[in-house]
Amino acid sequence: MTVAFINVKLHRGGFILNKGKSLLILSALLSGVLPLGASAQGKKTDSSRGTNRFQFQVDVQAVNLNVVVTDKNGRYMPGLKAADFEVIEDGLRQELSFFSNEVTALTVLLLLDASTSIRQSLPGVKEAAGNFVRKLWDGDKAIIADFNDKVRFSTHFTADVDRLIATIESVYPSGSTVLYDSILISTDKLQSVDGRKALLVFTDGDDSRSQGYGSEATADEAVEGGKASEVTIYSVGFRGSRSSGGSGVNKGFLRRLSKETGGDAFFPDDMTELNQNFSRIQEELHSQYRLAYVPAAKTRSAWRKIEVRIKGRDDLVARTRTGYYAKRMPTETPQE
Repeated sequence: MTVAFINVKLHRGGFILNKGKSLLILSALLSGVLPLGASAQGKKTDSSRGTNRFQFQVDVQAVNLNVVVTDKNGRYMPGLKAADFEVIEDGLRQELSFFSNEVTALTVLLLLDASTSIRQSLPGVKEAAGNFVRKLWDGDKAIIADFNDKVRFSTHFTADVDRLIATIESVYPSGSTVLYDSILISTDKLQSVDGRKALLVFTDGDDSRSQGYGSEATADEAVEGGKASEVTIYSVGFRGSRSSGGSGVNKGFLRRLSKETGGDAFFPDDMTELNQNFSRIQEELHSQYRLAYVPAAKTRSAWRKIEVRIKGRDDLVARTRTGYYAKRMPTETPQE
């Protein structure tokens, strides 16, 4: 089977997609990710002159949420109704304009670290990714991407398991690591599809930026890009050879990335534990409640914090993305 890829190569000041089409970090991301009826304008500025590299004016008209509800032991709670949910934005209760508890198809992007630092774990990464796509539900679609100093995508989203596995098996480790850039590009890639979507990142959490080269984006920018999207991000941390902290996995970054987007991070010790993790991810992705609301009031804050509660049920935990950007999204602190 022939496996075709689209290469996305890093270029100073942005990304080069296919034959020279530029994709600025986060700019295209926001233009395609905004909730129902939203609009945005973005511009890139020169940080060397003391201004933010990226500033966005966003007029959000509706907010979409995917919510996972569990008990204290992590068991999923089906059968809840719209009246059971309470959504709070910046301290103000919101009225739901849409609610669904029906199982719907999912689009998922599997992003595989193929850099030298993950070489010793790559066989396990391939096995885990293969197990995941074999368990896709009817109607689900997936696409495979791998990255080292550039990102490669299989040609399109598909439900063809054999094709997906062939793509996974073709991955070969080499080169440095542009993890942060790859997360931003992958999140943008998912904006080309409708419906629920998720990003699964298989990596040691290392980026060659820490060695003086690697991603254009910073770790903070990668997280902010995830927060600006409606993509739920799950991280699976595999032991690498260059990660800091001595554990071989940058758990702090991966936990932060997943938590902010309503996902979860896993750090399995063996394949048995990993397969258990994947069963949980599969069940969780298909056990989400879908909610939407139009913000009741406009505030001055650029970042609007979201909290979802289950009325009268302190024994239940509702997890979703932590908020959204409504006016301006700075991704770099102004320099004095």
